[in-house]
Amino acid sequence: MNRVSILLPAHNEAPRIAANIRRVCDTAQRLIASEWRGIVESFEVIVADDGSTDNTWAEIERASAGVPAVKTIRLPVNHGKGMALRMACQHATGSWVFFIDADLDIAPEHMADLARILIRDKVDAVLGSKQSHKTKTHYPWYRRIVSLGYAFVVRCLLPLPVRDTQTGFKLFTSAVLDAVCPRMLVRRYAFDIELLSIAHHLGFSMKQCPVEVSFSDKRGSVTLRNIYHMSFDTLSVFYRLKILHYYDSWQSKDYGAQPRVSVVIAVKNDNPYLRQSVTETLKQSYPNFEIIVLPDEPVSGYDPRVRIVPTGNELPAIKRNIGVREATGGIIAFLDDDAYPYGEWLKELAANFADPTIGAVGGPGLTPPEDSFWQKVSGAVYASFAASGSYRYRYSYDRRRETDDYPTCNLAVRKAVFEAANGFQSNYWPGEDTELCLTITRKLGSRIVYDPQVEVYHHRRSLWRGHFRQVTQYALHRGYFVKKFPETSRRFGYFMPTLFALGSVLGWTTIWWCMPLFWVYLAVMALYACVVLAGSFFSSPKLLVPTFIGTVLTHYAYGIYFIIGLLAPRLSRREERKG
Repeated sequence: MNRVSILLPAHNEAPRIAANIRRVCDTAQRLIASEWRGIVESFEVIVADDGSTDNTWAEIERASAGVPAVKTIRLPVNHGKGMALRMACQHATGSWVFFIDADLDIAPEHMADLARILIRDKVDAVLGSKQSHKTKTHYPWYRRIVSLGYAFVVRCLLPLPVRDTQTGFKLFTSAVLDAVCPRMLVRRYAFDIELLSIAHHLGFSMKQCPVEVSFSDKRGSVTLRNIYHMSFDTLSVFYRLKILHYYDSWQSKDYGAQPRVSVVIAVKNDNPYLRQSVTETLKQSYPNFEIIVLPDEPVSGYDPRVRIVPTGNELPAIKRNIGVREATGGIIAFLDDDAYPYGEWLKELAANFADPTIGAVGGPGLTPPEDSFWQKVSGAVYASFAASGSYRYRYSYDRRRETDDYPTCNLAVRKAVFEAANGFQSNYWPGEDTELCLTITRKLGSRIVYDPQVEVYHHRRSLWRGHFRQVTQYALHRGYFVKKFPETSRRFGYFMPTLFALGSVLGWTTIWWCMPLFWVYLAVMALYACVVLAGSFFSSPKLLVPTFIGTVLTHYAYGIYFIIGLLAPRLSRREERKG
């Protein structure tokens, strides 16, 4: 072991970040010359600016100028401390990795204490603990109450061999982070809990070390909003670890594989969502990609790196076929104009294609935080297991899996596989992706993989203005596809909303001809209400009531139009036309 990596996540720390960087560097140099002599030869300090809105980045650049040991990373927007640490971990080269909050409320001199325990007890991680330190100076009472209460919740849900999980001073061996970080999903509130839970689950050992904390101006971080999100993220970690077994489904990927990716965006006209989609895609750190936008008519004002290919008035399937013909990449990443990448989207999807058996990769379409109230309700309905059932993974994080039907709002396909499938063979909208996926899996024998880390944000329709129109179109096509593509559409889950709609309407008649059956009907409806209520709560507790109402109405809308599609002899001539 010859190097130590020290990670400093920073957000709006302009007044003190430069001095704190120098203090960390000086402390590391002293330890190498004294206590770490013969163990550590060098160090690096990786400072990750998490989308600061003050002068933090300028101060980081000033402090790091001419200091080779300091590396800098800048996230364009605030993603949360967890995301900043994940990005920093990707650049860390040390065998020991320290996490230290950039405000230095815990003195960097404590690095010696943590390293001493790591060496002495031969453990994989050492966590700073303010609870076990003999002094409690400058530890506000409200933070102590929140900390103790949260520690009790964690012990009940996720028993760990340590009690204080939230102190921002930790030491890990690189082996822990190499195994854990690729599995992680939390970006913001429960990052520490997820990291430690996975590490413990994988068999890594850990201990605590008393550290003294001097809180300064952190009252703002203990808010009801943050407590709510922290609790919800912790429950999510529990669900993924104990119930879903998501972390066990994770598979390693080859991030060294960097094939050229062509991002293809079919759109009718220029619009603000398209501008956002292109702008966010251009921010991807992946080095080898292009963007092809396919509007009806020429548009201007885009970055020169974006290729605009006018197609005339065509439906999305035809546009995407044109886009693939124009593409120079070996991987085609289809993206809707109202969707945009989140995190390392291109890097994560490209890494999957190192496996030659994988022909396509999809990922979740999450509801953006900037969407309106009723858009978020629509997203919560889709993300509810009561509405989407086994297909909920399309709208939220879930375990990695194989699938045979995935929407093109976030779907990447090998160009060779796409061409072997003869592209989109029909012009259905929505639903052109069903036939393509069926060809890829059933006729070509290739695999389609859902990877929860291939994430995009997908703007929703407002519940009352666009959601139900979209739902009825999905239902109409799925009902028709039961006859057209029975291999992937003749599934019981697609029939359930229709059975519910018919049963809930006709069940009332039993009150006149079979009273015992009427009581059975009421019991079934009560059970249904409980399931929808539970699904609405786990989807979004804050939107419980509107999500409940939206889910029930979605079931009726889908159920009715599914029957219409099932009985339809054909869809519109334009959709039936070959691509």
